[in-house]
Amino acid sequence: MKLKGLIFVSVQMLVLVLMTSRLIHLCYYLNFFNQIQFINYLGWIFIFSGAIFAIYSAAFMGNLLTPFPVPKKEHQLIINGPFSIVRHPIYFGLLMFAIGALFVSTDSLVALLGLILFITLYFKTKYEEELLMNLYGEYVEYQKTVKRLIPFIL
Repeated sequence: MKLKGLIFVSVQMLVLVLMTSRLIHLCYYLNFFNQIQFINYLGWIFIFSGAIFAIYSAAFMGNLLTPFPVPKKEHQLIINGPFSIVRHPIYFGLLMFAIGALFVSTDSLVALLGLILFITLYFKTKYEEELLMNLYGEYVEYQKTVKRLIPFIL
């Protein structure tokens, strides 16, 4: 495990914990549920969809799963299932969660944390993909057909 990977994972986990804590605080301690609007419902759909997609993608990887951007020694390139939709489906699920949290809370701190999460995941994927290109010659073709973080966009 390299220091760069440890930093990415640490920032990612810290941001997710802070975002979730803030969301819980807003929902339960500020009597948030008395003021639910359509955008809040949409946010909950994003939160649960993102969480389910991330969990499904993690389960799909099985024992190849690691939070670190450095692939395990027994790593193999996976391009089917959720990896046919986006090259980093767990991160996509986390971004959906963050967008949902923003819709639910409409809170500037949640927005800032979501932006930090996006930037962290963007650079983490760039680093991870450099490593994957060195391991797999066919990774370049995979990059041409499947978007990195957000289907059809990025």
